[in-house]
Amino acid sequence: MIHHSSPSQLRSSILSLDSRQIYLPQQTAFFAVRGVHHDGHQYIEPLYHLGVREFIVEKAAWSGILAEKAKKWNTADFWVVESSIESLQDIARIHRKSFSIPVIGITGSNGKTTCKEWLATLLQSKFSVIKSPKSFNSQIGVPLSVWGIKSQHQLAIFEAGISKVGEMKKIERVIQPTWGIFTHFGEAHGQNFESDQQKLQEKLQLFTQVEKLVYRRKNAQHDPIKEGMQAINPQAELISWSTEDLPQSLFVYWKIGAHETHIRIKKPAQSEAFLDVRTELTDEAYLENLCHCLIMAHVAGLSTEEIQERTKWVRPISMRLEIKEGLRNNQIIDDSYNNDLDGLQLALPLLKKYEHKKRVLIISDFIETGIPAVELYPKIASLVQSQKIDQLIGVGDQLTKYQQAFQSIEVFYHTEDLLNSGILNQLSDAVILLKGARKFNFELITQALETKTHCTKLEVNLDALQSNLTYYKETIGQNTKLMVMVKAFAYGTGAIEIAQVLQQQGIDYLTVAYTDEGVQLRKNGIYSPIMVMNPQIGELDTLSNYALEPEVYSMAMLEAIDEYCHAHNKSIKIHIKLDTGMKRLGFSPDQCKELTHKIASMPQVWVASILSHLVASESIKHQKFTEKQIQLFDKMTQKIIQTLGYTPLRHIANSAAIKNYPNSRYEMVRLGISLYGISGNKEEKKSLENVLTLKTYISQIKEIKKNETIGYGRKGKLKTNGRIATLALGYADGYARSLGMGKGLFEINGYLCPTVGAICMDMCMVDISHVPLVKEGDEAIAFGGKIQLTELAHQAKTIPYELMTNISERVKRVYVKN
Repeated sequence: MIHHSSPSQLRSSILSLDSRQIYLPQQTAFFAVRGVHHDGHQYIEPLYHLGVREFIVEKAAWSGILAEKAKKWNTADFWVVESSIESLQDIARIHRKSFSIPVIGITGSNGKTTCKEWLATLLQSKFSVIKSPKSFNSQIGVPLSVWGIKSQHQLAIFEAGISKVGEMKKIERVIQPTWGIFTHFGEAHGQNFESDQQKLQEKLQLFTQVEKLVYRRKNAQHDPIKEGMQAINPQAELISWSTEDLPQSLFVYWKIGAHETHIRIKKPAQSEAFLDVRTELTDEAYLENLCHCLIMAHVAGLSTEEIQERTKWVRPISMRLEIKEGLRNNQIIDDSYNNDLDGLQLALPLLKKYEHKKRVLIISDFIETGIPAVELYPKIASLVQSQKIDQLIGVGDQLTKYQQAFQSIEVFYHTEDLLNSGILNQLSDAVILLKGARKFNFELITQALETKTHCTKLEVNLDALQSNLTYYKETIGQNTKLMVMVKAFAYGTGAIEIAQVLQQQGIDYLTVAYTDEGVQLRKNGIYSPIMVMNPQIGELDTLSNYALEPEVYSMAMLEAIDEYCHAHNKSIKIHIKLDTGMKRLGFSPDQCKELTHKIASMPQVWVASILSHLVASESIKHQKFTEKQIQLFDKMTQKIIQTLGYTPLRHIANSAAIKNYPNSRYEMVRLGISLYGISGNKEEKKSLENVLTLKTYISQIKEIKKNETIGYGRKGKLKTNGRIATLALGYADGYARSLGMGKGLFEINGYLCPTVGAICMDMCMVDISHVPLVKEGDEAIAFGGKIQLTELAHQAKTIPYELMTNISERVKRVYVKN
């Protein structure tokens, strides 16, 4: 039935906006959303045939053949609305109103997810808690989180994030929080706000109806949160706290030791602390988040003894899913500590990316979900069965007790039992998803499966990469196609994994430099069109067999392709390279006439695209030269198109030109290094996210006297007595030798530490004399934190491309999702 109205309630119990995450189609309502480069409406017919019977569709997209077909699908309901996302929010808002449980809303610039997870850890001893899965805090994530409230829940915790003016008002109507936490306020996500003041006012909109708000006050003279709340919700009880003894604020005293922090919290005008706890946390950012949670747990009714006991369970947690390389050609998806039903449901679709691999799931007992075990494990079994898992392994006494709920499962009481069984050694050519509660120590399983033990790693943030990709899709618009460079091991980030992400996002073309790079992608399940920039004449058979499309830049190559097509009765797609000023590869302007005549006489050769390469599109100094290149390209392509009789795609815009020269976009653009958040355009840079972080660890700490020398050639010295740390990163890992002698900086525990002496092959030394409480095993960030890749390249007197591509293969690539 077709309804031209927004639904106030739905038959379905599951809401989905992702056609790839449909588990129980008969119980799922699908919200079709139309964006710049995607349209959820195209999945409606296959989802109907899959069994989905409830759809929310947008009026602007509801026309043509699909709308006519839908009239005949009598068993399905179609709700035709102005905006599917707004309808989703309305449905969640109505759902939220049907529950009278306390709801805690959390916002801020940093720490939202950490506070949510730790607060849930504290409160789960007293309440059946529902919380946002992972960092579901967006316009879509919030209503999907709120929809999860069920009758058994006694308390809810939802986080909220915004990036634009007006978004928080919509989120507030969905969450309707009873109490609130405002976490650390900083620079994150500020590009769409006129000022910090405007951003603060927008974030505070979450608390327009709250009864109580917990926040940290840092200034005795000025309290911007209090001022903002007096304007929007003067009735709210403001519970501010400070590490200084300020009037009307809770006083927090923390004493940080090497391995433990003692926290005491007292109320104004009282001498005795009402909370006195000890924690393993020693990082100040962590301690700030923990204090928010301790105070809110007290507000929620936990006794001092209960808080003290539960604080023992609060530890640094991995907020990100990590994808790692494993032994025996295995791929490991490590989501160990996100141990709930929603987290499992979100992670399972990642297995679908690896169609050519065996699918293995290793899970532990699910702890403190609020769902009785007799209901929980059949739900997990149904979820797993819908995803066609090839092998299921369980750890824990509950999974052992309820193993009959699963079609096939191998169970062990303890993680050690699994490790000793030898089963993990039998896994090969598999993708292995790990989902385990902290107490089961699944990191031991990860260590047993990982291929590389070198502690240095390059983290590739796939969510940030996808955000940058979305930015460029929106910049170029619907009518321009997107080609992405994955040559040179995807600039050192890992070609296969990056290509899989891009393929999933519907990229029009991928580009490699050499044929064997393309073959490797094809062998690993990449079916997107691939252009090869520098093919060899002797590789035509390989190019044809693997459906790789050669870039043609010489008459010899063109004639060889023609001969090959005739000899083997084949057709080949080619890409014509023009030289408009690079003087590297390509046909020159005086070859245009001969080129077009030759192509016109080659019916088995199809020109998929015509391209050229801009020399200096990132530099304003060479603007006139760049504009001349674009004009020449336009002139040459027009001549070729007139002779061909059809219009190939044209592309000359590289990463820098996409923003700097909009007239160069033509039918397609080529995106390279800017996909990773690197741009010379200051305005564009504000919209991009950092993707790459190179991390290592402290191997050893030494006390050094002023007159002692450090490292090869006795080049390193300290100005006074101090300490140095030896890091497990050297020039064999890709950290340039030119960054020695203080030119390179590492971030350790929030402090910048200069290199000392020469960079060694496998190690380097840094000055940590000014860093308090530093210890062996602490993390050191080479770039991606306070030091960005562009700055480091400048210090090394090179370019980011070189630093990226020089990162050794012995450095682990770890792919993370927030």
